Amino acid sequence: MSSITITKLHPSLGAEVAGIDLSKPLPPDVAEDLSRALADHLALVFRDQSLTPPQYLEAARVFGPPMRQHYSQHNMADFPDIGLIWHRNGQQPAERWHTDHTNREKPPAATILYGVEVPTAGGGTSVANMRSAYSALSDEERSRLEALKTVNGLDDGKDDTRPEDRARYDQPIVHPMVRTHPVHGSRAVYFHIQKAKWIEGMTPEASQTFMNGLLDRVIGTDNVYHHVWRKGDVLVIDDRATLHRAHGDYDRSQNRVLWRIIVEGDRPVLV
Repeated sequence: MSSITITKLHPSLGAEVAGIDLSKPLPPDVAEDLSRALADHLALVFRDQSLTPPQYLEAARVFGPPMRQHYSQHNMADFPDIGLIWHRNGQQPAERWHTDHTNREKPPAATILYGVEVPTAGGGTSVANMRSAYSALSDEERSRLEALKTVNGLDDGKDDTRPEDRARYDQPIVHPMVRTHPVHGSRAVYFHIQKAKWIEGMTPEASQTFMNGLLDRVIGTDNVYHHVWRKGDVLVIDDRATLHRAHGDYDRSQNRVLWRIIVEGDRPVLV
């Protein structure tokens, strides 16, 4: 680790890792240190990377085995464990706060994004520290949230979802609204407002109102790292203790192409 430096990017979360070429195999001790750094900093940035799809998939294994994404129409043809985030591929930026794939029994531990083409301005990605969000709640609010669970499925309103994906990935999955990080041991607020069909014991309408109000109160500049993309950036996001969102504030005549890999995680639990 002597040639590697980790520099904080924001007081609450985010760190830049220098001295690593992700196109080359990493020693086991370095991989272990990076996994711990992700748990500590919740978002890691690797600059100036140049990766082929096989190299990218191999690099992702530092954080866990790649898992298949459920919108298969956007997966790379020859490498289906890589999703293409590209507005010209029929996608809109995911501008609402979320953590990925909560419709899975074991949602991903991390989301990894690689900047292949980036606009000249705008189009960034923001990451919110939901560990600090949980800590900032009052004792009464934490106790209430710890007792709640969401019922999750695929997002409604996506008319391009393939029938086979909806059949496979749109079964009700229940997760706690507070989860314990399996590495760090801390607690964090945990939900995807679009994949949460409802909170147990609430109507769907009341559930949405509750979640929107919670997000308004617990996310602010003090616990959000905003990533301004440069070509060749790799951004690794810890899905177990963060929410993230894209920003659609860029010229749509320009391309914003990110390769996305998600890696296997654990079933969320509160202990």
